Amino acid sequence: MSNEITLKREVGWFGSFSLGYADVGADIFIALGLIALYAAGATPIVFMITAIIYISIGLVYAELAPTYPYAGGVQVYSMKTFNDLLGFIAGWALILDYTICISLFALASAGYLSYLLPDLTHSLTLNGIPPLGVISIILITSLILINYLGIKYSVEVSIALVILGLIVQGFILLFGFLLVFNPSRFIEQLQILGSSKILSEVAYIPDLSINIQNLLYSFTLAMASFVGIESIAQAAEETRRPAKHIPKAAKFSVLAVLISVIGFSTLSMGSISWEKLADELEYSVAGLVRTYPVVGEVGAILVALAGFVLCYASSNTGVIGVSRLVASMGKYRLVPQWFYKIHPRFRTPTRTIVIFGLIGLILASFGNIPFVAELYVFGALLSYLILMLAFIKLRNIREEVYTPWKVPGEITINFKRKIIRIPLLGLIGLIGVGCLLILTLIFHSKGRILGTIWVAIGIVMYILYRKKIGLKPTISASASQIMPISYIYDVGVLVRPIVERAERIVDIVTRNFDRRFRIMLTSIVDPDDFNLNLSRISDRAELYHIRSDTIEELDDIANKLRKAGYLVEVRVFVGDLEQIISSLLESGRLEFIALIRRISEKVKVEKAHEDKLYRVISKYHGRIMALRRV
Repeated sequence: MSNEITLKREVGWFGSFSLGYADVGADIFIALGLIALYAAGATPIVFMITAIIYISIGLVYAELAPTYPYAGGVQVYSMKTFNDLLGFIAGWALILDYTICISLFALASAGYLSYLLPDLTHSLTLNGIPPLGVISIILITSLILINYLGIKYSVEVSIALVILGLIVQGFILLFGFLLVFNPSRFIEQLQILGSSKILSEVAYIPDLSINIQNLLYSFTLAMASFVGIESIAQAAEETRRPAKHIPKAAKFSVLAVLISVIGFSTLSMGSISWEKLADELEYSVAGLVRTYPVVGEVGAILVALAGFVLCYASSNTGVIGVSRLVASMGKYRLVPQWFYKIHPRFRTPTRTIVIFGLIGLILASFGNIPFVAELYVFGALLSYLILMLAFIKLRNIREEVYTPWKVPGEITINFKRKIIRIPLLGLIGLIGVGCLLILTLIFHSKGRILGTIWVAIGIVMYILYRKKIGLKPTISASASQIMPISYIYDVGVLVRPIVERAERIVDIVTRNFDRRFRIMLTSIVDPDDFNLNLSRISDRAELYHIRSDTIEELDDIANKLRKAGYLVEVRVFVGDLEQIISSLLESGRLEFIALIRRISEKVKVEKAHEDKLYRVISKYHGRIMALRRV
């Protein structure tokens, strides 16, 4: 609809980075001691292995989000690739994750604030609601208001909090490695693979080592500490210049999170015993920093400050993520369209912001998160599994789609005369996420049951809703609306035979075309331009040499352009210039042809050459463009 009110693009690259980092960077303050409880000294190993999966997820989003810059993320990619049902399942799996994210990190933020201001916060009570619940209510209410007024303000809050958090985390890591890190202790503890304690929340398998089972269980929890990079994709529809900013933001988020998680887990194992870290799992980072000589007391306050700001920022991304996700699902009729309501002034999905913000507020008001928190892992892994399948399939069915940034590394397989492309990171992510989902189903008894119930309830509601509006559940009713940011366009760049310099052509092409254009470097050796009579053997021989020299020249230009990331092919034709250009355009092989203007001393030849071009231009108006030299 032409009068439809849409989301407003107000997020820059650093704002996009802040959304991705805020939702993941705070996890280390909750996860470090928790992972040590199960993995023991192997905590850094667990984080490193799950980090590989996180890298694959982050870089997949870096490719897909700018290619399809819509709110919804994996839900949109699944609809485009498979059907509406799988798109719904992917979105439904993330809804509870984001809602729990609002509550969980608001409570964590409240906990750190109570550490900083104990006299103030401990006195807060409201109708029997515990102090942490009251603080969480205040924090979430402020987030609902900020997000209601516009994503610009919401992102500015995240940026300020993330900058402060990064500075504090840098302080903790720097002084930790300088003052307390012991390489010998790190190596010694690294060999302790899993805790030997029997823990009630683990669904143990008989006759299998307790240490190994605790270690395997820790992998699922460690992956939960990486959940959140998809927040960048949820805000893609509100990101300025998504083709440029989203890949940059996603890659920086991945790098920053890796430094934080690997840095803290390595530092902790080289500084204190894993048992102490596990015993103090609620404030493990603070317990680590208290061991610092001289700066320990100040450092503990900084830890609380960093925990407060990063957890608050993470709760904010939960509000942003769930509101955009549900609004997107409403837009594409996966849930009632009532949820897709964009405020005409603030340009935000106000209904979903208020509704899911209040749900998160209610959960947080109890002062703790109930046992359904295991769904956080289940939902994230299910959505990531669908993400990897969609990513691999999109590589094989959307070849003409322009991809601003592409995940490197690809395997090609010839199968029944068809080329199958398998991106390496997509394959690694698919296998890794699949293994973690299996481990979750094995060792998380509550998550296994509740996850299945959550998905089943969602599917039943979805089928009933689609039946009500007259749509089959498995069709792709809205796939045609999900258009890529651009397609690959074939352009023929007409290069005069022999007389052009390679560097000059490369400069002209790179200044006028970005990588969404597939370049056909084209030269037409027209005998009329060289006063050649093909009835004479000598002239035919000269024509052959001109063609050979031209091919060599174009190959040189093509190699330079390929190094710059362009898709290039070389074609040299012999014959009448006007007829060949007409044939290329009429065949549909090229969208348009670009001519390079030049000044030549061969005035008569140039005039004859241009006379033919002018006739073609007048015949194919709009499909021929002239590129001028600087």
